[in-house]
Amino acid sequence: MTTPHKWTMDDVWSAKNMGEIALSPDGRRVAFVMNSQQKEKNDSNSTIFLLLLDENGEALGAPRQLTSGLKNDSHPVWSPDSQRLLFKSNRENGSQLWLIDTDGGEAHKLTNLLYGVGEAAWSPDGKQIAFTAPTAPDVEDDILLGRKSLDEESKKKQAEQQRLRPRTITRLWYRLDGVGLFDRVSHLFVMPAPETSVSSIDPASIRRLTSGDHTYAQPQWTPDGQEIGVLRQLGEQEEFFGTDLWTINVETAEGRRLTESNLEISSYAWAPDGKSAVVVAAELWAFSSLKLSRLYLVTRQGNIGDRTLCINPDFAYDADITVRSTFGTPGPYRPQWSSDGQSIYFLASASGCAHIYQLDVVWRSMTQITQGTEIIRYLALLPDEQKMLYAKEMAEQPWELYCLPLSSEKSEEARRLTRLYDQWLAERRWALVEHVTYAGSQGDEIEGWLIRPLDAHAGESYPMIVRVHGGPNGAFGIGDVMEPLNQCLAARGYAIFYCNPHGSTSYGEEFLNGSLGDWGGKDFQDIMLGVDECIKRGGIDPERLGVMGASYGGYMTMFIVGHTDRFKAAVPTASVSNLQSFVGSSDIGFWLAWQSKGYPWDTEYQDYYRERSPISSAIKVTTPTLIVHGEDDLRCPIGQSEQFYVALKTIGKAPVEFMRLPASWHAGAEKPGQYYLAWERTLEWFNTYLGGR
Repeated sequence: MTTPHKWTMDDVWSAKNMGEIALSPDGRRVAFVMNSQQKEKNDSNSTIFLLLLDENGEALGAPRQLTSGLKNDSHPVWSPDSQRLLFKSNRENGSQLWLIDTDGGEAHKLTNLLYGVGEAAWSPDGKQIAFTAPTAPDVEDDILLGRKSLDEESKKKQAEQQRLRPRTITRLWYRLDGVGLFDRVSHLFVMPAPETSVSSIDPASIRRLTSGDHTYAQPQWTPDGQEIGVLRQLGEQEEFFGTDLWTINVETAEGRRLTESNLEISSYAWAPDGKSAVVVAAELWAFSSLKLSRLYLVTRQGNIGDRTLCINPDFAYDADITVRSTFGTPGPYRPQWSSDGQSIYFLASASGCAHIYQLDVVWRSMTQITQGTEIIRYLALLPDEQKMLYAKEMAEQPWELYCLPLSSEKSEEARRLTRLYDQWLAERRWALVEHVTYAGSQGDEIEGWLIRPLDAHAGESYPMIVRVHGGPNGAFGIGDVMEPLNQCLAARGYAIFYCNPHGSTSYGEEFLNGSLGDWGGKDFQDIMLGVDECIKRGGIDPERLGVMGASYGGYMTMFIVGHTDRFKAAVPTASVSNLQSFVGSSDIGFWLAWQSKGYPWDTEYQDYYRERSPISSAIKVTTPTLIVHGEDDLRCPIGQSEQFYVALKTIGKAPVEFMRLPASWHAGAEKPGQYYLAWERTLEWFNTYLGGR
């Protein structure tokens, strides 16, 4: 029997994350993705596994590996006959569509597009496959779709021409972190489905259904198979994050807009009769207030004047998953309709958790289906509609698949179907978490969590690291206690505190708007009151406090060390130091103007931008600060950290180092080792200035 050991950075490399999940139409097979990393190769890969279910939704043995896992196999999509699985893989020529028979056999490549493919959806009759794919305006379809191949010299010439081509920008939102300039947009295509698992697709049979400079996403066939639903950017309002639900006629390629250009849609699902769809969306806003995601009913073939209808207007929580999860992001999340169209099952975030709710479409009554401290990110009704498959993460348990009976006659516990992490959990020693609630800056309750050091002894005091989440409209979840960096810190003798201050999601709309036009205000006070609460509980050394965070958490880290000298070490990552320059340099800088309720050039807001910028308080910083930033970050450009570093270095009151990460952007890196190196340096920094083990 293995003796559990304390966490090390090698354990961080060994952590596996769950990805996409797909339940077969007959309800007897579940395909799901597990993502892994290899320290030796400084690389990552993803593998599709297959779990078989019986007629009662019970697991028939353990999941078996379906794909090789040598590269990245992801986004499984079932054929209507529940036998074949479509998936995306980067085994050859980028990310292409592949097909495998789940009863046995090798995977077979279906597409050979120049820029790869995006998302795919199988038609209800099994005869066609719709998919999205990146396109470029100066590349003809014959080359894009693989009808005409280019020799290596021609490929190099084309790539060089595109690289050196001048870009003329005419829109406000023109680039995206991790993507770059909007030189390419994703369009919708359709092709005949292969007759067998080894049949090939003639590139000449692939048809383009959309064109223009809009990006299309989330293709879903209507139940009658005549149209394909897609989400499309908002036309002339590209500076907003809004999307519309469109349908594209499969035969004529005619498109129809179904929503009113006033929503930011995250997901949708067609009703069983195909006459309407439910969308999960938040109202667009600007300089007013943030809106919660709610459920909206959209008619497909309505009467003139029909409007999108919110069907849960009084629901107090976010009808979407807005809390952080630790071991991946299972999905995709789509609301689930009952076959009679009378009920909708959906997810909602509340107090660091996410639960399943049921909405009666006619009476608008709501029932909470799941309870407890857990996060659910994927749900699917089994064919008999008496059971539901879902993925759940808990405070001390990473993602597993469960089957929940839905019978109203008696209450039954969910049955666990997988044990993906049992051995991995048993091999490691885990620090536990204390739930912390306290009165915040406005007197309302703030929720937080305190992880004690592993092997902490009563009567002793330990250094504590305060972690701040991104957003500001994000939220820590109940599973963050298991986050690998937290466990590494606890194993080295640190306590860790994290909370959801004003501005966080999952606490209602008023709380969500708590940081609007007030960065560094109520949120800063909430965090510091939480620190006081932890010290009051005992076991925390008030003279050995550290603080860290990324993105908005990085901003707050920089802000904190400029407004208090209580912290003896700080590590801001991917941060914002100058609100005024951020507006003009970030890929979504206009968003900060909304968050600030005005522009930096407006006279009445100039004081706010100056006072709430960490760079303005750099003269007061005495806390040793390690600044970490990816060089390709477009969300919070590296210039934000460069300004803060130069200020601290020039002023000379605080030790400061600047760790630049090549080939890294705001939300990722070419190689996983980039961020793990930053984590190792973070541990060293805290050890130096806080005296951890």
